[in-house]
Amino acid sequence: MITRVKDTAIFIDLENVYYGLKKYHMDPDHPEECHNLFLRLQEYYGKESIRMMEAYADFEQMDLSMMSLQKKRVHVHQVYGNGREGKERKNAADIQLCLDAMEVLYQIPEINTFVIVSADQDMIPLLDRLWSKGKRVELFCLCDESLSKTAQLHEFCDDTHNLFEFLNIDQFQNMSRIDRLFHNAVLQIYEWYHDPNNVGKSYGSTWIKNDFVRKFHLSEMEANQLFSRMLRGKYIVPIEIALNDKTYYGYKVNLDHPQVQTMIKIAGYKVS
Repeated sequence: MITRVKDTAIFIDLENVYYGLKKYHMDPDHPEECHNLFLRLQEYYGKESIRMMEAYADFEQMDLSMMSLQKKRVHVHQVYGNGREGKERKNAADIQLCLDAMEVLYQIPEINTFVIVSADQDMIPLLDRLWSKGKRVELFCLCDESLSKTAQLHEFCDDTHNLFEFLNIDQFQNMSRIDRLFHNAVLQIYEWYHDPNNVGKSYGSTWIKNDFVRKFHLSEMEANQLFSRMLRGKYIVPIEIALNDKTYYGYKVNLDHPQVQTMIKIAGYKVS
Protein backbone atom coordinates (compact mmCIF):
# COMPACT_ATOMS: atom_id res chain seq x y z
CA MET A 1 0.00 0.00 0.00
CA ILE A 2 1.38 3.39 -1.03
CA THR A 3 1.42 6.04 1.71
CA ARG A 4 1.14 9.52 0.30
CA VAL A 5 3.18 12.33 1.79
CA LYS A 6 1.10 14.99 3.53
CA ASP A 7 3.05 17.89 2.07
CA THR A 8 0.40 20.64 1.82
CA ALA A 9 -0.39 23.24 4.49
CA ILE A 10 -3.40 25.54 4.08
CA PHE A 11 -3.68 28.83 5.97
CA ILE A 12 -6.98 30.72 5.76
CA ASP A 13 -7.42 34.35 6.84
CA LEU A 14 -11.05 33.54 7.51
CA GLU A 15 -11.79 37.03 8.81
CA ASN A 16 -10.75 38.45 5.44
CA VAL A 17 -12.65 35.84 3.43
CA TYR A 18 -15.80 35.95 5.58
CA TYR A 19 -16.35 39.69 5.20
CA GLY A 20 -15.38 39.58 1.53
CA LEU A 21 -18.02 36.94 0.80
CA LYS A 22 -20.56 38.59 3.09
CA LYS A 23 -21.01 41.36 0.49
CA TYR A 24 -22.51 38.68 -1.77
CA HIS A 25 -24.53 36.98 0.99
CA MET A 26 -22.17 34.04 0.72
CA ASP A 27 -21.16 31.78 3.60
CA PRO A 28 -17.66 30.24 3.34
CA ASP A 29 -19.10 27.19 5.17
CA HIS A 30 -21.91 26.93 2.62
CA PRO A 31 -24.33 23.98 2.97
CA GLU A 32 -23.76 22.99 -0.67
CA GLU A 33 -20.38 21.35 -1.30
CA CYS A 34 -19.80 23.16 -4.59
CA HIS A 35 -19.84 26.52 -2.76
CA ASN A 36 -18.14 25.41 0.48
CA LEU A 37 -14.61 26.80 0.81
CA PHE A 38 -13.27 24.07 3.09
CA LEU A 39 -14.73 21.13 1.20
CA ARG A 40 -13.58 22.58 -2.13
CA LEU A 41 -10.02 22.94 -0.81
CA GLN A 42 -10.06 19.33 0.38
CA GLU A 43 -11.37 18.20 -2.98
CA TYR A 44 -8.84 20.26 -4.95
CA TYR A 45 -5.71 19.24 -3.04
CA GLY A 46 -6.87 15.83 -1.84
CA LYS A 47 -7.39 14.93 1.81
CA GLU A 48 -4.45 12.53 1.65
CA SER A 49 -2.00 15.34 0.81
CA ILE A 50 -3.21 17.99 3.29
CA ARG A 51 -1.11 18.04 6.47
CA MET A 52 -3.06 20.89 8.07
CA MET A 53 -5.84 23.37 7.35
CA GLU A 54 -5.71 26.37 9.69
CA ALA A 55 -8.40 29.09 9.89
CA TYR A 56 -7.94 32.40 11.74
CA ALA A 57 -10.71 34.77 12.83
CA ASP A 58 -12.53 36.46 15.67
CA PHE A 59 -15.32 33.89 15.72
CA GLU A 60 -17.27 35.85 18.33
CA GLN A 61 -17.96 38.49 15.67
CA MET A 62 -18.99 36.09 12.89
CA ASP A 63 -21.98 33.87 12.25
CA LEU A 64 -19.96 30.70 11.75
CA SER A 65 -20.03 27.38 13.59
CA MET A 66 -16.61 26.43 14.93
CA MET A 67 -17.90 22.88 15.46
CA SER A 68 -18.92 22.62 11.81
CA LEU A 69 -15.41 23.63 10.73
CA GLN A 70 -13.76 21.22 13.17
CA LYS A 71 -15.85 18.37 11.75
CA LYS A 72 -14.30 19.22 8.38
CA ARG A 73 -10.83 18.79 9.91
CA VAL A 74 -10.20 22.53 10.06
CA HIS A 75 -8.10 23.79 12.97
CA VAL A 76 -9.73 27.01 14.19
CA HIS A 77 -7.77 29.82 15.81
CA GLN A 78 -9.70 32.40 17.84
CA VAL A 79 -8.01 35.76 17.33
CA TYR A 80 -9.71 38.73 18.97
CA GLY A 81 -10.34 41.93 17.01
CA ASN A 82 -11.75 45.33 17.92
CA GLY A 83 -15.40 44.28 17.47
CA ARG A 84 -16.02 46.57 14.50
CA GLU A 85 -16.89 45.85 10.87
CA GLY A 86 -15.94 47.18 7.46
CA LYS A 87 -13.02 49.59 7.14
CA GLU A 88 -12.97 50.15 10.90
CA ARG A 89 -12.39 46.47 11.59
CA LYS A 90 -8.91 45.58 12.81
CA ASN A 91 -7.71 42.17 13.92
CA ALA A 92 -4.60 40.12 14.45
CA ALA A 93 -5.72 37.15 12.35
CA ASP A 94 -3.30 37.89 9.53
CA ILE A 95 -0.41 38.39 11.99
CA GLN A 96 -1.08 35.09 13.75
CA LEU A 97 -1.40 33.34 10.39
CA CYS A 98 1.99 34.66 9.26
CA LEU A 99 3.67 33.63 12.52
CA ASP A 100 2.26 30.11 12.33
CA ALA A 101 3.17 29.71 8.66
CA MET A 102 6.77 30.74 9.39
CA GLU A 103 6.91 28.25 12.26
CA VAL A 104 5.76 25.48 9.94
CA LEU A 105 8.30 26.56 7.33
CA TYR A 106 11.21 25.94 9.69
CA GLN A 107 9.86 23.13 11.86
CA ILE A 108 8.16 20.89 9.27
CA PRO A 109 10.51 20.85 6.26
CA GLU A 110 8.50 18.15 4.45
CA ILE A 111 5.76 20.72 3.76
CA ASN A 112 6.40 21.65 0.14
CA THR A 113 3.18 23.51 -0.73
CA PHE A 114 1.84 26.47 1.22
CA VAL A 115 -1.69 27.57 0.36
CA ILE A 116 -2.74 31.04 1.55
CA VAL A 117 -6.40 32.07 1.37
CA SER A 118 -6.58 35.86 1.71
CA ALA A 119 -6.66 39.05 -0.34
CA ASP A 120 -4.72 41.04 2.26
CA GLN A 121 -1.66 42.71 0.75
CA ASP A 122 -0.02 42.44 4.18
CA MET A 123 0.57 38.81 3.19
CA ILE A 124 3.18 39.81 0.57
CA PRO A 125 6.20 39.47 2.92
CA LEU A 126 5.02 35.98 3.91
CA LEU A 127 4.43 34.92 0.31
CA ASP A 128 7.84 36.22 -0.70
CA ARG A 129 9.63 34.50 2.19
CA LEU A 130 7.96 31.13 1.55
CA TRP A 131 8.71 31.33 -2.17
CA SER A 132 12.33 32.36 -1.62
CA LYS A 133 12.82 29.26 0.56
CA GLY A 134 11.95 27.06 -2.39
CA LYS A 135 8.38 26.26 -1.38
CA ARG A 136 5.45 26.15 -3.77
CA VAL A 137 3.11 29.01 -2.89
CA GLU A 138 -0.52 29.21 -4.01
CA LEU A 139 -2.91 32.05 -3.24
CA PHE A 140 -6.72 32.13 -3.23
CA CYS A 141 -8.48 35.51 -3.16
CA LEU A 142 -11.67 37.29 -4.21
CA CYS A 143 -10.90 39.17 -7.39
CA ASP A 144 -13.27 42.11 -7.06
CA GLU A 145 -12.89 45.86 -6.52
CA SER A 146 -11.66 45.31 -2.95
CA LEU A 147 -8.47 43.65 -4.22
CA SER A 148 -5.64 46.17 -4.43
CA LYS A 149 -4.67 46.77 -8.05
CA THR A 150 -1.17 47.87 -7.03
CA ALA A 151 -0.31 44.96 -4.75
CA GLN A 152 0.35 42.53 -7.65
CA LEU A 153 -0.06 39.55 -5.32
CA HIS A 154 0.30 37.09 -8.19
CA GLU A 155 3.96 38.06 -8.60
CA PHE A 156 4.76 36.45 -5.25
CA CYS A 157 3.05 33.09 -5.95
CA ASP A 158 3.49 30.07 -8.14
CA ASP A 159 -0.24 30.07 -8.79
CA THR A 160 -3.23 32.25 -7.95
CA HIS A 161 -6.87 31.20 -7.80
CA ASN A 162 -9.97 33.33 -8.11
CA LEU A 163 -12.38 32.39 -5.31
CA PHE A 164 -15.34 33.46 -7.44
CA GLU A 165 -14.52 30.69 -9.90
CA PHE A 166 -13.25 28.23 -7.29
CA LEU A 167 -16.51 28.48 -5.29
CA ASN A 168 -18.63 28.44 -8.45
CA ILE A 169 -20.01 31.95 -7.91
CA ASP A 170 -18.25 33.62 -10.84
CA GLN A 171 -21.48 35.42 -11.80
CA PHE A 172 -20.70 37.81 -8.94
CA GLN A 173 -17.16 38.74 -10.01
CA ASN A 174 -18.01 41.68 -12.25
CA MET A 175 -21.08 42.75 -10.33
CA SER A 176 -21.47 46.52 -10.36
CA ARG A 177 -22.55 48.55 -7.33
CA ILE A 178 -26.08 48.77 -8.76
CA ASP A 179 -26.25 45.03 -9.37
CA ARG A 180 -24.99 44.32 -5.86
CA LEU A 181 -27.61 46.64 -4.39
CA PHE A 182 -30.23 44.77 -6.39
CA HIS A 183 -28.90 41.44 -5.16
CA ASN A 184 -28.81 42.64 -1.54
CA ALA A 185 -32.35 44.02 -1.82
CA VAL A 186 -33.73 40.67 -2.96
CA LEU A 187 -32.05 38.92 -0.02
CA GLN A 188 -33.23 41.64 2.37
CA ILE A 189 -36.88 41.01 1.49
CA TYR A 190 -36.47 37.22 1.46
CA GLU A 191 -34.76 37.18 4.85
CA TRP A 192 -37.32 39.56 6.37
CA TYR A 193 -40.02 36.90 5.98
CA HIS A 194 -37.70 34.30 7.55
CA ASP A 195 -37.30 36.37 10.71
CA PRO A 196 -39.41 34.69 13.46
CA ASN A 197 -40.48 38.17 14.61
CA ASN A 198 -42.23 38.73 11.26
CA VAL A 199 -44.35 35.58 11.08
CA GLY A 200 -47.81 36.45 9.79
CA LYS A 201 -46.78 39.99 8.88
CA SER A 202 -46.58 41.67 5.48
CA TYR A 203 -43.62 43.70 4.30
CA GLY A 204 -45.14 46.88 2.91
CA SER A 205 -43.55 49.10 0.29
CA THR A 206 -42.94 51.96 2.72
CA TRP A 207 -41.17 49.66 5.20
CA ILE A 208 -39.11 48.10 2.40
CA LYS A 209 -37.95 51.46 1.04
CA ASN A 210 -37.16 52.74 4.53
CA ASP A 211 -35.02 49.66 5.14
CA PHE A 212 -33.25 50.24 1.82
CA VAL A 213 -32.40 53.78 2.94
CA ARG A 214 -31.23 52.64 6.37
CA LYS A 215 -29.35 49.45 5.47
CA PHE A 216 -27.91 50.35 2.08
CA HIS A 217 -27.28 54.06 2.81
CA LEU A 218 -29.44 55.24 -0.09
CA SER A 219 -31.39 58.44 -0.59
CA GLU A 220 -35.19 58.21 -0.70
CA MET A 221 -35.08 58.69 -4.48
CA GLU A 222 -32.55 55.88 -4.92
CA ALA A 223 -34.63 53.58 -2.69
CA ASN A 224 -37.75 54.34 -4.76
CA GLN A 225 -35.88 53.64 -7.99
CA LEU A 226 -34.49 50.36 -6.64
CA PHE A 227 -37.94 49.22 -5.50
CA SER A 228 -39.51 50.18 -8.86
CA ARG A 229 -36.84 48.30 -10.78
CA MET A 230 -37.47 45.15 -8.73
CA LEU A 231 -41.21 45.43 -9.31
CA ARG A 232 -40.87 46.02 -13.07
CA GLY A 233 -38.54 43.06 -13.42
CA LYS A 234 -40.96 40.85 -11.44
CA TYR A 235 -38.29 40.08 -8.85
CA ILE A 236 -40.90 40.92 -6.24
CA VAL A 237 -44.66 40.39 -6.33
CA PRO A 238 -47.53 41.92 -4.31
CA ILE A 239 -49.26 39.81 -1.67
CA GLU A 240 -52.26 40.16 0.63
CA ILE A 241 -52.36 38.86 4.20
CA ALA A 242 -55.64 38.64 6.11
CA LEU A 243 -55.32 39.11 9.86
CA ASN A 244 -58.06 39.85 12.41
CA ASP A 245 -60.62 40.68 9.71
CA LYS A 246 -58.18 43.12 8.13
CA THR A 247 -56.21 42.84 4.90
CA TYR A 248 -52.58 43.92 4.82
CA TYR A 249 -50.69 44.51 1.59
CA GLY A 250 -47.03 43.85 1.06
CA TYR A 251 -44.40 42.36 -1.26
CA LYS A 252 -42.46 39.10 -1.40
CA VAL A 253 -39.68 37.91 -3.66
CA ASN A 254 -40.85 36.00 -6.71
CA LEU A 255 -39.56 32.46 -6.17
CA ASP A 256 -40.59 31.54 -9.72
CA HIS A 257 -38.03 33.98 -11.10
CA PRO A 258 -34.85 32.04 -12.10
CA GLN A 259 -32.46 34.84 -11.08
CA VAL A 260 -34.14 35.14 -7.69
CA GLN A 261 -33.79 31.39 -7.22
CA THR A 262 -30.06 31.62 -8.00
CA MET A 263 -29.52 34.49 -5.53
CA ILE A 264 -31.29 32.62 -2.76
CA LYS A 265 -29.52 29.32 -3.41
CA ILE A 266 -26.10 31.00 -3.48
CA ALA A 267 -26.93 32.60 -0.12
CA GLY A 268 -27.40 29.11 1.30
CA TYR A 269 -31.20 28.86 1.38
CA LYS A 270 -33.16 25.98 -0.11
CA VAL A 271 -35.71 26.84 -2.75
CA SER A 272 -38.54 24.34 -2.98
